[in-house]
Amino acid sequence: MGFVSCGEVGSVALLIAVCCADLPVLAVPPADDAASRIAASFRCPEDLESEKANDASYREFFESYRRDFPEKTVDDMLTFRYRLLVSHGCTRTLAFILGHITPDTKMLRLGNRDLGPKAEEFDPHTKVWTVRFTRDGLPASQSDENLLLNFYGWNPPVRPEEIANAFVAPRKDLHILGKFAAPDRITKTRAYFIVSETLYPGEEYGYLNLTKITSVGSSAYTVTFTKVITGKTRKKITENGKAWYLSEEGTTFWEGVSRVSVDESWEQHFAERK
Repeated sequence: MGFVSCGEVGSVALLIAVCCADLPVLAVPPADDAASRIAASFRCPEDLESEKANDASYREFFESYRRDFPEKTVDDMLTFRYRLLVSHGCTRTLAFILGHITPDTKMLRLGNRDLGPKAEEFDPHTKVWTVRFTRDGLPASQSDENLLLNFYGWNPPVRPEEIANAFVAPRKDLHILGKFAAPDRITKTRAYFIVSETLYPGEEYGYLNLTKITSVGSSAYTVTFTKVITGKTRKKITENGKAWYLSEEGTTFWEGVSRVSVDESWEQHFAERK
């Protein structure tokens, strides 16, 4: 096809254990005061001296949150914790999450953007699951930046090369700006990287797409960051898109996309969803 070769792991289990434990019923302080108190005592996982200290910190956070916000859901709890990771500058932990996206991941930090909470949808025609992280939790129709994960199923398995070939095939509104193949930074297996734009007749905007196509278990998935690009003409949209892609910010996002990784737990997750 012409490509050119070129400490969070245990958190979910601990969360379940804490949420299912019998905790004493205590008076609930005002929400703002409780949130401030939890935030003040929060420490980045990478700043803790041992795995034991990390586990203790998790337990303290989850117990405090459940006690102070008994009406909130587990998703609310995980989203609040993500916000603390961002506000406390826990860059190593946020990078780890980006490189280990699981079905329990609610939000992501890509570049300097907060993406999520995530939403999932299944296309019965293509048999593809899409996991979408919109900017700051906006509806998909309003978000100008999105991170999309597309899973193509495990039975029968699909090879990344098949997806890449189909991706670059001529399509009416999709234009390929660049493509290459290289080892995936995480799995070290062959991956395909594509820069493309989606343009619509008569519209003064389009999408610039940064895509990685790689393997997960015996099958394949894609990760795509999409960004709205505006312009008075199709030519101007393309010029603006290329300028952003070549900018320092564009390079940062491309770097982030290349570091995204998932594991085989998604197969069981989708089997249960279906």
